[in-house]
Amino acid sequence: MWDVAVIGAGLSGLICARELSQAGQRVCLLDKSRGLGGRIATRRAHQVRIDHGLRYWKSSAVLAPLIDELLAANVLQPWPVSVYEILQREVITPIKTDESTPIYAAPEGMSAVGKYLVKDFVRDQNLLLEHRAIAIDPIVKDSVEGWQIECENGQKIAAKKCAIAIPAPQAAHLLKTYAADSLSDPTATISQAIQSLKAVDYWPSLTVMAGYDEQYSHDMGELDPSGWMVTDKAGTSTEWVGLDSSKRTGFQKGQSQEGQAQKASGPVIVIHAQGTFAQRYIDATDLQPAASVLLRASARKFSTWMAQPDWFQVHRWRYAFVNVGYTKTALEIERSLICGGDWCVGSTPLTKNIEAAYLSGLAMAKKLEK
Repeated sequence: MWDVAVIGAGLSGLICARELSQAGQRVCLLDKSRGLGGRIATRRAHQVRIDHGLRYWKSSAVLAPLIDELLAANVLQPWPVSVYEILQREVITPIKTDESTPIYAAPEGMSAVGKYLVKDFVRDQNLLLEHRAIAIDPIVKDSVEGWQIECENGQKIAAKKCAIAIPAPQAAHLLKTYAADSLSDPTATISQAIQSLKAVDYWPSLTVMAGYDEQYSHDMGELDPSGWMVTDKAGTSTEWVGLDSSKRTGFQKGQSQEGQAQKASGPVIVIHAQGTFAQRYIDATDLQPAASVLLRASARKFSTWMAQPDWFQVHRWRYAFVNVGYTKTALEIERSLICGGDWCVGSTPLTKNIEAAYLSGLAMAKKLEK
C-alpha cells in the first residue's frame, strides 16, 4: 500500500506528488494521458515541438520559487518576445514589457516542466500514465485504512491517503463512485463536496497549430519576425496568437539542432480561441470549420498567408480557464482524501490558473503530510 496516491499529473498533481515524495512519503502518481503536465503541454508535429496549452510563464511573486528552480535547471529561459494587443478591431498596438517581470518559455517545450518536476519518479513503478481512475473506495488492508483506486485498465491501486488533482467536473464524477457504506459514513460530506465541485465553471478553448513555408519567416506585417504574441481583446474568435517557433530559435544561449531545423522549416503559429467561440464548437465531431475561421481571422489581422498553412492541427480543451472557482486552495473531504487543482482559486478570485494550480498543489501536500 502506497502512503499517498495522487490522481492527475497536471501542475497541481505534479507539485503535490513531488512535495510529498521529498518529505519521505511513498507516492504513486497516476494520470489518464500518455504525457505529463495537463495543459502544460507540448505536441510534436511535423518534426517540431509546439506548445498548444500553456503559452508562456511570466514572473510573479507566487511562482517565483518554482520559476527560479526551472531557470537554474535550464528548463525555462527568457523569451525575447514582442508583445502586442488588439484593443480596437484590427488595430495592433505594441505593448512595452516590464523588464522586472520577464516572460519565459521552454526551449524543449512546456512538457519539459512536467518531466522535470517528477524526474525522480519511475514510469510503470510510481508513475503510472495511461491510467484513468474510474472509481475510488475506502478499504482496510492489513489493518490499515486507506483508499482503493480502480483504473479503466483494470488495475487497482491502494494507498493510505489520496489527492484528486483533476478538473472539478471529473473529480465530482469520480467521487460519485464513493461507496455509501464507507468506514466513516461520510455521505453528507461527499454530497457537499460534489455540490462544491459542480459549482465550479470553466470556459473551454480551441488551439490551432499551423505551420508555413520558410518564405514567410520574415513576412509578418506589423509584427516582429523574431518573435511575437498578440492578445486580442476586441475580436470574437481569436483570443491569443503567437509565433511558437520563435521559442525554439530566439534564445540568447544559442540554437539547438532542433531549433535550427524548426527555423528552416518555416514559421509555426499557435492560435487560442475565445471562450465563447470555443463553446460553440467544443462538442463538434469535426473541428476543421472552427480552425478555418480562426486562421482566416488571423490572416485578416496580421498577414494574408496565415489563412493557407502547409499543415495544421486542432486541439480542444474542455476545461481551459476557470470562470467560477472554489474559494479555498484545496477541498478537504476527509483527512486522508483531498481534491485540488487550478479551480481552487482561494480567497483571491483574480489568481491566474497556473498560480492557483501551483498553490493548490502545495496546499494538498501540506494537508496530507499531517
